[in-house]
Amino acid sequence: MRKNFDFLTFSIIIGIGSLSLLTLFSLNRQLYTSQLIFWIFGLFIFYFSSHIDLQFLKKIATPLYVLSIVLLIILFWVGEPIRGSIRWFDLGVFRLQPSEIVKIATIIVLASFFQNRTAGNIKNVLLSLLIIFPVVFLIFRQPDLGNALSIMAIWLGMTFVAGFSFKHILVLSVAAAILGIIGFEILSPYQKIRVVSFLNPTADPLGTGYNIIQSKIAIGSGGIFGRGLGSGSQSQLNFLPEAESDFIFASLAEQLGFFGAGVLIGLFVFLISRIANSAKGQDRFVKLILTGTCSFLIFQFTVNIGMNLGLLPVTGITLPLVSYGGSSLISTLFLLGIAFSVKRHQSLTTTM
Repeated sequence: MRKNFDFLTFSIIIGIGSLSLLTLFSLNRQLYTSQLIFWIFGLFIFYFSSHIDLQFLKKIATPLYVLSIVLLIILFWVGEPIRGSIRWFDLGVFRLQPSEIVKIATIIVLASFFQNRTAGNIKNVLLSLLIIFPVVFLIFRQPDLGNALSIMAIWLGMTFVAGFSFKHILVLSVAAAILGIIGFEILSPYQKIRVVSFLNPTADPLGTGYNIIQSKIAIGSGGIFGRGLGSGSQSQLNFLPEAESDFIFASLAEQLGFFGAGVLIGLFVFLISRIANSAKGQDRFVKLILTGTCSFLIFQFTVNIGMNLGLLPVTGITLPLVSYGGSSLISTLFLLGIAFSVKRHQSLTTTM
């Protein structure tokens, strides 16, 4: 059994988790304890999903997707607003974020849809957009622009691998630009402010531009090797908002410096490349599952670090495996477990 286990990739996941827990420990011991419990539970989920029969995923694709839509609808009736957004079910000891379940369901249902269809046919592209429209709309209405964009990134990556032509990409780019202009007008006021503050954060340094400015200060003050765990002024003195979630990369960079941030980025790049390489030679369904997982990781990794550096607008997107939050961590470990399942079956086939 050990021969079929990818210890290298598992070590990368544990390495990323260790950097996350170290940062949370320096910020808030209570959050650290909670996240450690989430990691222990998440690794059980990881083990479970790494032993899932991939054919079983095809059978549950539609029911799981329908369930995710139902959960998003119910959320508007029973969810408690937190800072103007309705995103979580409060289960007492745990807050469940349905949009994280939606990511898993979207990847599986799109893989099932494109298994015997090509995205080279524009009809299939439009049908796939119609499939994801309900969840994107419901998540956007929470409002949660970040996770709505994550679903779109998953769709784009999987559609491209399914045969989306360059001509279609050009058409989609033009349509996206038009929708972006129209979409700006229907954004919530605080979301519009985030876009404006990204373009000119110094216009209101104590208001709309505060988050970006403090994040850049934290990263810059870290230097090469950082100021040491528990010694960062921006994160420790609460100048940096959401230091444990949206801006945890800035917290880590302040305390562990360019070296620590570089190690984290290197681990992520290595992890994504390992998953992408495991897609080679797989059947279409498996390849699409792995593509969706990579698309989700790449998008959230890029956007989160980009907004920490002030290169992208603040959208509330978490850094997978690093930001505090049980729902995000467990859903990510579930998807990584599926990737392990692929590698395990691949090893078994090779040895046979």
